[in-house]
Amino acid sequence: MRMTELIIVMIYFIFLVVLGLITQKKVSSSDSGIDEYYAAGKRIGPVVNSIALLSAAGSGGTFMASVGTTWELGLPYITSFGIGCSVGFMLAGLLVAKPLRNSGKITISEFLIDRYEGSVFLKVLIPVIIIIGSGMYLMSQMKAGGLVTSYITGWPYEWGLVIIALVFIFYVSLGGMLAVTWTNVLQGGLTLLLTLAIIVAGIAHLPMKWTDFIAHAAEINPTLGTFGESFSVLTYIGAFVTWAAAISVTPHLIMRIFTSDNAESAKLTLNYTTLVYAFVVIAPAYTVVPHVANLGQSVMENYSSDMWMLLIAEKFFGPVMMGIIVAAILAAIMSTTDSLLLALSSAVAYDLYSGVINPNAGKEKILKVSVILTWVIGIAVMLLSLNPPAFLMVFYTAALGLMVSAFFVPLLLGIWWKEANTSGAIAGMLSGAISFLVAFTLFELPQNSEILISLPLSFIIMYVVSLRTKKNSEHVLKKMDGYHKNAHS
Repeated sequence: MRMTELIIVMIYFIFLVVLGLITQKKVSSSDSGIDEYYAAGKRIGPVVNSIALLSAAGSGGTFMASVGTTWELGLPYITSFGIGCSVGFMLAGLLVAKPLRNSGKITISEFLIDRYEGSVFLKVLIPVIIIIGSGMYLMSQMKAGGLVTSYITGWPYEWGLVIIALVFIFYVSLGGMLAVTWTNVLQGGLTLLLTLAIIVAGIAHLPMKWTDFIAHAAEINPTLGTFGESFSVLTYIGAFVTWAAAISVTPHLIMRIFTSDNAESAKLTLNYTTLVYAFVVIAPAYTVVPHVANLGQSVMENYSSDMWMLLIAEKFFGPVMMGIIVAAILAAIMSTTDSLLLALSSAVAYDLYSGVINPNAGKEKILKVSVILTWVIGIAVMLLSLNPPAFLMVFYTAALGLMVSAFFVPLLLGIWWKEANTSGAIAGMLSGAISFLVAFTLFELPQNSEILISLPLSFIIMYVVSLRTKKNSEHVLKKMDGYHKNAHS
């Protein structure tokens, strides 16, 4: 057991629990409890929100698993991933930030349902897709948390998973998005600290000139620098397309738009995050990954590749700094996990329960159901994570691919194309989601390439169905005009 690291992490978690209790009191005493719980009162500025968004996007797979994933799958994969994310933030800032914030809604489900005239079918379909996609994403974060907890306690992965999952669930159930926002700012700062520390240490401990070190690592592992060695070119394209589209529709990320204090602030939040996130993803891959060659074959065989970054960091730092780094990694994992848990509970409690099952439910009832569902969903995903996926980044990219396939086309056309109607949206969502799941589960396609089939299919079917079915009412057209109003209107 690594006592120094464990003490630092325990102090960090105690602080989070205290903060959660404070925010729970604020949420319960607020007259706008639903907005407080799910959208932090819609008053977060762009600087704070961009740090929180960086933290929510920077998951356990990004910061802990990236080193092992890059070694196993190659630098081209991590590069396509990082560039895709940066493009995604820019696209979301240009295409969806202002309309979503102007809509006055607090979840992407609520926006889509309102835009497409309250279709009961969509009220069920959208939360179901979010539950499947976000649940897959959450499994990868649970695995990362379990591995880190196992590392500092010395206990088996299964016990590490149970411990960290219960901490995550307890915290989110206390204060909702307000608690998540406050701590995500701290977690975003720790994430940047981790990235800078590991990059500087990786450069400082170079055994030879950097270019020679990269070449040496590539000789040991030809996969590292060879384009198309591990995967088909379609995998790199698919990863890029998935992440370029994902920022606009992923519930736990797009919730940051709804927390912004106005539409312009929402756009700035996404723009501020663009370059920083690319640096955080790509820079460690080119400075730390070559050190994997020095771990030794026995270490690489006995430890999951998702643990290799921690094992490399041990060679650079003492116990105190390792404690801070472990806390930073857990912060990255927690920031994504708590946002995902909140997105999942909102999909069931806010969108499904209050939107379909019990439309007359009051604030207290919805919040109570949300807290209960946070525990139910969290524990269910924890149990599924006992047998985790092999590569975190590949797995949660696939989870995002499902949500992109279902939501990206209906969202963008619903904002920018006045012919987009309810029938078209239903057809587009179903065709995108079903084709992705069929391609993912039944066919041996290159990894992450399913999106290259499902996304164009969703667009074609929604476009054709919308043109051949009932036109939108004047009420819908007026609503669309409201999405694009200026901040002062």
